[in-house]
Amino acid sequence: MTTMSDIGKAISENISFVSKLGAECDRLAQLIREELSRLLLTSEIARRYRVGGEWLQVNAQDAHGWVFTDISSSLPLIIRPKRSVGDYLIVQISLAGMGINAHDNYEPLIHIGRFGAAIDFNDIHMTFPLDVEDRDKPDLESPYLLRWAPSFWCYSLRLTDINSPADVQRCIIKPVTALLLENTANKLLSEAGAVQYAKVREEPGNFRVIPRR
Repeated sequence: MTTMSDIGKAISENISFVSKLGAECDRLAQLIREELSRLLLTSEIARRYRVGGEWLQVNAQDAHGWVFTDISSSLPLIIRPKRSVGDYLIVQISLAGMGINAHDNYEPLIHIGRFGAAIDFNDIHMTFPLDVEDRDKPDLESPYLLRWAPSFWCYSLRLTDINSPADVQRCIIKPVTALLLENTANKLLSEAGAVQYAKVREEPGNFRVIPRR
């Protein structure tokens, strides 16, 4: 029989868990930022891009303002030979809410992408369903990769799959390198265990997560 004392203990334990999870997500986001910043200094990437400013960090809260549901980082990119910021490299860690709301998905996700603007969790963020009113409608280039127009793209990872610096290299740095160089990344994304999506025909802008095999 559950007692009031048991309920109180469970509340305290759950709050402690959420706090520790948040700290782990912050550490992971910092590691990803550091590794992506390092990537942009490598010779083959630096020939095409340069950093246009500091990482911009924005978080989203739940409806009650109690916990963060998403944390994001956006890095401005200048595409050579231009001199002004054109695109942003984005990282969005979504623990709950619209950022994980694809059909048949029940897990926190990490979205990695190249957007035309920084994430602000108002107009710009990775969310389901995706906005199909924009003239550059999102489409699936492959089960792993969503693409808008020629330059903008996004793929997703399961948060629980990223547990070490080696995972960051395999699942984020290698695919992002290929995508920034405009090479195919399907094999790398498959090896990374990236989320596979399928369109939901009756719901424009929505996608279904294909179960792991």
